Amino acid sequence: MIRAELLRTVAYIWVAFGAYWMGASLFKRAPETESEKNRYGRWARIACLVVTFVLLFLERRTIPPVLLIFLCLVWAAAALYFVTPAGSARSGEFPLYRALRLLVLAAVFALLFWNRTGVGWLGTSFTHSSVALAITGFVLTLAGLALALWARIYLGNYWSDKVVLRANHQLIRTGPYACMRHPIYSGVLLAVAGTALVVDQWRGVLAFAILLVNYSIKARREERILADAFSDRFDEHKRNTGFLLPRFGSRN
Repeated sequence: MIRAELLRTVAYIWVAFGAYWMGASLFKRAPETESEKNRYGRWARIACLVVTFVLLFLERRTIPPVLLIFLCLVWAAAALYFVTPAGSARSGEFPLYRALRLLVLAAVFALLFWNRTGVGWLGTSFTHSSVALAITGFVLTLAGLALALWARIYLGNYWSDKVVLRANHQLIRTGPYACMRHPIYSGVLLAVAGTALVVDQWRGVLAFAILLVNYSIKARREERILADAFSDRFDEHKRNTGFLLPRFGSRN
């Protein structure tokens, strides 16, 4: 009973996190040079996305899980299209890579929150239904999402879902970036690991493993273009920070 309530609460927390994540970029102030026509068009698209999200949320109990996952994927794709930064200086991903990552995210959250993905051994427990571990997982989920939000705030306008460098891009080395190079990914991975503990089935472990591979590949791509752009500065940053885990103290 406690585990079921924790999982329900975690699901709503993930929904709120996703809505904020998109909204933080969708609702940011438009450039002063934006024309009135483009501004109205931008707000019309945002309104359409908001209404669609609200309808999906209100009808979540009546929409079949497979269809709900598909519709959420479509919504996320549309939202990410509108938050793609303009004036990107360099890109490190091929055209279909973004769509592939959306499919990966869909698979991850299907494994976490759709019971029918628990086929065979994927539906068996790995913690022997420990309530203490479920509560620990809930706390880890909150901590991971808090870390991701903190890192996103520090990254500011340089954040992008796409593997790109924006014009006049700066190397961020403060806040969570002072001890790890990819704290957003680290936070989301920690949150998924926590959610997997709440789910307490091997499908949650598989979800974490899939996302870990996905983020590791994406992070390596980002580091290649950062190394090209910032050279010695990025090499120093790399020596003093961890990849996905924090590293404290310098290694000059």
